[in-house]
Amino acid sequence: MPGTPTAHHAYNLFSLTMESRHGCDWREKVEPYSVALLADEIVLGFGAEPLTGSATQSGGAVPTVWRFPDGSTCRTGHFGLKMEDELRKSA
Repeated sequence: MPGTPTAHHAYNLFSLTMESRHGCDWREKVEPYSVALLADEIVLGFGAEPLTGSATQSGGAVPTVWRFPDGSTCRTGHFGLKMEDELRKSA
């Protein structure tokens, strides 16, 4: 495991946390604002810097783009945490 935190590390922790706390249907069980706040808390813990406004400012309605120390990026919001590669594939 590299010593520099990456978006992939944050994504893994977010997914494992949500599924262990709320089960695989966490998207239906957890309020969107709470999802956004947890996602922001996790990326902040990995040393990411926000490139746009955070969920606490928008209530999770507007995604936040983050850059990690290794240069990788992700988005957080009411959907949780998505890595930039995932976003490109779904577009």
